[in-house]
Amino acid sequence: MPKKIELPLYISPPNTCDYLRDEQSRSLFLSPDISINSEIYEQLLSTGFRRSGTTVYKPHCEHCHACLPCRIRVADFKLSRSQKRTLSKNSDLTFTPVSSAFNDEHFRLYLDYQAFKHPGGSMSEFDQTAYKQFLCQSIGRSIFYETRLGKKLVAVSVTDVFAQALSAVYTFFDPDFASRSLGTNSVLQQILAAKNHYKTYLYLGYYIQESKKMAYKQKFRPFELLINNTWQAY
Repeated sequence: MPKKIELPLYISPPNTCDYLRDEQSRSLFLSPDISINSEIYEQLLSTGFRRSGTTVYKPHCEHCHACLPCRIRVADFKLSRSQKRTLSKNSDLTFTPVSSAFNDEHFRLYLDYQAFKHPGGSMSEFDQTAYKQFLCQSIGRSIFYETRLGKKLVAVSVTDVFAQALSAVYTFFDPDFASRSLGTNSVLQQILAAKNHYKTYLYLGYYIQESKKMAYKQKFRPFELLINNTWQAY
């Protein structure tokens, strides 16, 4: 059993929720003065924390508990008919792990994706420094999975690698290939990668039933949600 750890936490002031209209959100943050390793962060993942760059956090809203940590036990995962069609449609694509170091080609694709998916959003205005802090900096080992059609880069999936799990951090893709369901394809490929590397879980971040942005996660079944500090299968 992992050794119990105690870490100093800070709570943010209320902010406008990015996912639920008319809601205020607050988060618990691990003190930025604390340096943690991959093993500790994997324990934090299992208790509902996530990272943005090297900032470790989890939702902590007094009157709302809609954000539920989500993961897939990869040995139990079953492809749906729709997911089988997605894999077949994208059988001409490659999915290859590369270094998480900054890459101009990745950065250009990221900006195109933000302009398409989140026009006017704060992340659409990221410069190279902000992009590196968000996606290239990590805790422990991270890789970027490149999805390519021939030599053309069409998607990038940022993935953390742990002893027992992979964690899907962020995926962005070429808007011209949106009809290929590249987000779904990337999750399916990460599930396969987790199986091939004998990992138990793929973490998918937070699931919010009322949020259209998060609805896709319920399609990867069976999945587990962390409710009242207990992982429950759905």
